[in-house]
Amino acid sequence: MITVEQAKQKMDGVVVPLATIFKDDADRSLDVDATQQNVQWMVDQGAAPGNTVFIAVGSGGDFTVMSTEERKAAIKAIADVAVPNNIPTFASVQSTDIRTTIELCQWCEEVGIDIVQMSSAYYYSILKDDIVDWVNEVAKHTSVGFAAYSHWYSGSKYDMTMDVAEEILKVKNTVAVKWGSPDIGNYLAGIKYFVPRAAVVNNGPLSIYGHQLGVKAWVSHVPNFYPAHSIAVHKLMTAGQYDEAQRVFDEFNLEYGKIRAAITQHTAGEGIFVKPFMKHMGRPSGPSRLPSRDNVVTPEVMGMIKDLMDRADSIVESAQVSS
Repeated sequence: MITVEQAKQKMDGVVVPLATIFKDDADRSLDVDATQQNVQWMVDQGAAPGNTVFIAVGSGGDFTVMSTEERKAAIKAIADVAVPNNIPTFASVQSTDIRTTIELCQWCEEVGIDIVQMSSAYYYSILKDDIVDWVNEVAKHTSVGFAAYSHWYSGSKYDMTMDVAEEILKVKNTVAVKWGSPDIGNYLAGIKYFVPRAAVVNNGPLSIYGHQLGVKAWVSHVPNFYPAHSIAVHKLMTAGQYDEAQRVFDEFNLEYGKIRAAITQHTAGEGIFVKPFMKHMGRPSGPSRLPSRDNVVTPEVMGMIKDLMDRADSIVESAQVSS
């Protein structure tokens, strides 16, 4: 089983919710090869231990519209690239059926995944003891590492409190916390509390400030289509050049956020706002599965994407990293 110290060493860099690719056929079937090819492309573009962490088949990988067997196939395809390249990898094992969560945990052990993320229940109302008992039961069946995960932005909209995360940290498997909150006080208090106790992934908006507080891993979808930007930002943060990191981050992400909003105000999902960028950049992207609707990505939105990506290289090239 991975230890807390090992997890802390591994959780360093941009944490990428990898897109899962579907074929443009009648069933929109899983395209395992294209999913794997995109991961390999990121490695070829510079993704490596110390600047990148992968998330396999998470919310950004559309796990909610996939069968268990499809999730396992995609996880293995990603692990087959990540493991030989020593890139630390999370996998999503969220489910409303604990048997599925256990099956996926055991599968992750088999293919070499480091840590799994389990969100709290996302159909029933959230109760503290339900969450804690769920995690304890799963731990009886697997030795894979766990990340306590505040999944406040989807499903039940449950904003995990620190006392719940503390109980999950007591479970022998738990070595990490993927932390975010819509309450800025809860968000910052959690970061400060958990940094000494676990490997922490910053799943909130303050990527640069979080790094200053000791959180070396931060979430971004951008490397799915443009790894150079996030790698440059992380290099600046690692060098302690936080003002320059914030400038480079903002010059890309402020416009990127507007484009995301232009899509997500009309349809649900996360892959839906990543794949149009991938398509523009010539990467395999494929269609979405419902409820995400591709027709909300209008020519106007694609024009906004083109305008941003036309100047993306100049933003990265402007980054001044001190020797």
